[in-house]
Amino acid sequence: MASVTLSGFNNIDFSSILEAVMVQEREPFTALGTKKAALQQQNTQLGALAGKLASLQSAADNLSSPDSLSVLAATSSDPAAVGVSTSGGSNAGVYDVVVSSRAKAQVTASTSTHTESEVVTTGGTLSLLVGAQPPVNIVAAGSMTLRQLADAINDADAGVQAAVVQVTPGNYRLVLTAAQTGTENAFTFTSTLGNSLAFGGADGTYGQAGDGNAVNAADAQVTVNNVQATSSSNTLTDVVPGVTLTLNAEDATKTVRVSVSRDADGLRKQVDGFVKAYNDLVGWVNDQRTAAVEGKTSVGREAVVRGLHADLRAAILGQHGEGSLTRLAGVGIGFDRSGQMIVNAKAFEAAVTADPGAVQELFAGASDGSTDGAFDDLSNLVSSYADAGGLVARAKDRLDDQVKNISGRMDVLDAQLTLRRNALQAEFIAADQAMSRLNSQVNSLSALNGQYRLF
Repeated sequence: MASVTLSGFNNIDFSSILEAVMVQEREPFTALGTKKAALQQQNTQLGALAGKLASLQSAADNLSSPDSLSVLAATSSDPAAVGVSTSGGSNAGVYDVVVSSRAKAQVTASTSTHTESEVVTTGGTLSLLVGAQPPVNIVAAGSMTLRQLADAINDADAGVQAAVVQVTPGNYRLVLTAAQTGTENAFTFTSTLGNSLAFGGADGTYGQAGDGNAVNAADAQVTVNNVQATSSSNTLTDVVPGVTLTLNAEDATKTVRVSVSRDADGLRKQVDGFVKAYNDLVGWVNDQRTAAVEGKTSVGREAVVRGLHADLRAAILGQHGEGSLTRLAGVGIGFDRSGQMIVNAKAFEAAVTADPGAVQELFAGASDGSTDGAFDDLSNLVSSYADAGGLVARAKDRLDDQVKNISGRMDVLDAQLTLRRNALQAEFIAADQAMSRLNSQVNSLSALNGQYRLF
């Protein structure tokens, strides 16, 4: 910035005058900048709210899922043989489990061996029949090696996986394996691929149990408290109510004891997780309200914040489902005088002990899906605020639009202020130059007057 200070005539400092004028004229620009910064801070605060809502929704989802909402704890006397996990059941007890055999997937290998680069077929069809599914035809497209044929079988996604296995150095077999265990997933196939690729079986249909399979498909055979059960899978979900058994090893001479007991503490921990997330959110909302009262920048007066707090409280206190328990207050979940969510430990334990099934239905809804539970409703409510396109996202978009609008206005105003400054500076420079000339003329006249006094 060029100095336009005039010394000699009234000592006028035009630079100071210019700065004072521009400070006053920039007041609207400064006010817009302050408003823009406040809107940006509010947008950041709404981002923090979105993070707290995500934590709350995660906690609600845990309590709305029957699979993760267990009031049971299960242990196995030999987890290496029988693994256990609990889901949504409520029947405690002791179960003796004997695994006579595990479920097996069928494995059928070619009886012929081939080199890796050998052409095993120049045409034809391999027709796979898996269980009761319609047959799947794999058509050989010209000359194919074992590996190319295996790739074609895998691409068909027929419920059978193909691999090329080296059995001796340089010699390979085609090995077909059922994608799933159990007799219901056994497979057979016919082939017109040519005589060089051979399989066991004399009637043109291969993979049958008597055709020399490497592994025949088999169902798991177990007894639970001397009651026999079979399963096509090694994961049994319907033998012990509320407990999943994983058959890891078979031994008809070993009895594995599975103990199932009530686990109110496990469910309580999940409830405590929701309570913590809720209280954290409400504490944040209260801080925002306090800041607004004190005149600080906050979102405490935003409609989305006020509505969220009210909606959450109404949902927690409201009625859910049609079971014997329809309110969270019935299991000791409520609020203290300060508005913090609390859990009455005795009431909660009593409700879980008296009717754990009713507690599960209150939380996660009816088992047939006919009604939603309290935490289904809460999760849906939080989603309406937190999801993309939800109320919080819309509020952030509105603030973004306001910031963009203000930024545009500030750009225009800044350009106008620059023009205004340049015009004023030009005027002051011209005034300074005029005064300098006048001052010079005054000095000349004074000198001339002194000369006349000599006469």
